[in-house]
Amino acid sequence: MNKIMSNKAVIALFLVPGLLIFAFVFVYPILYTANLGFTSWKGLGPKEYIGFENYIKLFTSDTIFMMSLKNTVIILVTAVLGQLIPALFFALLLSGMKKRTRFFRVAFFIPVLLSTTAIALMWQKIYDVNYGLLNEALGLFQLAGWQHDWLTEEATCLIAAIVPVIWQWIGYHMIILYAGLKAIPEQYVEAARLDGANAFQTTIRVILPMLKSILKVCVVLAVVGSIKIFDNIYVMTGGGPYNLTTTIAIQMYKESFLKFNYGYGSAIAVLLCIVCVVVYLIINRLMAQEDLEY
Repeated sequence: MNKIMSNKAVIALFLVPGLLIFAFVFVYPILYTANLGFTSWKGLGPKEYIGFENYIKLFTSDTIFMMSLKNTVIILVTAVLGQLIPALFFALLLSGMKKRTRFFRVAFFIPVLLSTTAIALMWQKIYDVNYGLLNEALGLFQLAGWQHDWLTEEATCLIAAIVPVIWQWIGYHMIILYAGLKAIPEQYVEAARLDGANAFQTTIRVILPMLKSILKVCVVLAVVGSIKIFDNIYVMTGGGPYNLTTTIAIQMYKESFLKFNYGYGSAIAVLLCIVCVVVYLIINRLMAQEDLEY
């Protein structure tokens, strides 16, 4: 066996099938999409190469794209803060509990297990202007002036579309952060308390620095998920009204599969991929640190 494993030709023979599958399902689609981004292809007939015209159009004359870019940035900031801050708060609360944490961990994680489409449809009913739970509750508490048609009014549609995303993924990040908190040796926290640090100081100066690598993972997952968000908002609003909830991913879908502008849609897809990679590199650079040993 050792003789076989030391043979580079044999090793290559075992690696080739996996590499071919990886190239076929991952590398080839990326290269093909990047190539389509330089064409005006409609799905039929020969591809006409137009250079960077699709990309120029995105930033110069496509007002819908600029609106989708703005909406995506708003969703990014709101969803990331709305997910991570409560998730960290609840993780800290649970880590301080000695017993009966299983129920809360399961309860917070249940939304993650549910279908995104089912969650979107559920919140669509909650927001319903005629019989939705939210408006009914506001009326019950004599707050009829706060009632809205949440998913169709300009002032409320985008934030209403973001809330279900936050609600679904808080538990996911909470579990990750909770696991990271449990991995921190208790003697460090106890030493800080013996030195006179209160709970807030202990959290800021001891716990968060040791949790930085876990926080970076959560930030990357939340940011990338927010940038490429599609299904939640598409099911609830379809990108409307008047593209006020359209994101980059939704516009990419509409251009490619509804308008059959495959070249233009591919350019949006390439741009979305580049944005995700650049944002990841920025986060990795900003949150870079030496590994803590404890």
